[in-house]
Amino acid sequence: MSDYDLLDTESGNALVAAIDHGLSLGATEGFYDPEATLRAVLDGGPDAVLVGPHFARRYGDVIAEAGADVVVTADIVTDSTRPGFDDGQDVWTPAFDPDLLLDIDPMGVKIVLVFGRDDREMFVRNLSYVAEMAEALRGTGVPLVVEPVMWGSRVPAELETHPEYVARAARMAWEYGADILKLPYTGDVETFEPIVEHSPVPVMILGGPKSGTTASMLSNVEGAIDSGARGIMIGRSIWKTGDPTSVVSALDGIIHGGQSVDDVWDA
Repeated sequence: MSDYDLLDTESGNALVAAIDHGLSLGATEGFYDPEATLRAVLDGGPDAVLVGPHFARRYGDVIAEAGADVVVTADIVTDSTRPGFDDGQDVWTPAFDPDLLLDIDPMGVKIVLVFGRDDREMFVRNLSYVAEMAEALRGTGVPLVVEPVMWGSRVPAELETHPEYVARAARMAWEYGADILKLPYTGDVETFEPIVEHSPVPVMILGGPKSGTTASMLSNVEGAIDSGARGIMIGRSIWKTGDPTSVVSALDGIIHGGQSVDDVWDA
């Protein structure tokens, strides 16, 4: 029995390919042609795609024809006021009205919750937006997906996946109203499993900036699933590879088929 329609799969897990990066990166390497990238991702057979609401409006027919569902992003987070650049800035704001988001008939609404900020007012607005969206979605059957991340300058980069930080951020996120958590993976089953076990809401994992090899990303996903996570919402490690279809197919084998990295990928 599933918690939400998003997780109503044979395995009880969900493979969500995140392709909402145009909101922050614009037209970027690996994603210059939005429809071609979308089709390459969909050809791998994800359960859903995470997109901005207007991307969902423009390409809704393509997504529907592939039999995939939609999770929509409700806020904007970027690193510059220049289009698609990274100037090390922290630019975040609520972006889309709940009525617009619900009109797309999504399987979830996702908000980032950034910890470690110097800007206290922005942090308060971020917290408030999570709580407000949780109330706006209550009773609709659409879960609020909260992505608690340690991207602020007050948290050193090496601690972004530290088990203590991730556990604290996860607890706060569901206490503010998250129905599903999109968490950083801590790197091993031993430290991630207790976080999943202590969460009363389903846990999925994020990918973050593409780094390392596809095999290492798949290994993290395997570890997360072994820890009890219910799936992924990963983007750049899929669509920046040059072969999104094969990567999604490999992820499917791990997330739904219980296969190992060695089963699904030739390193």
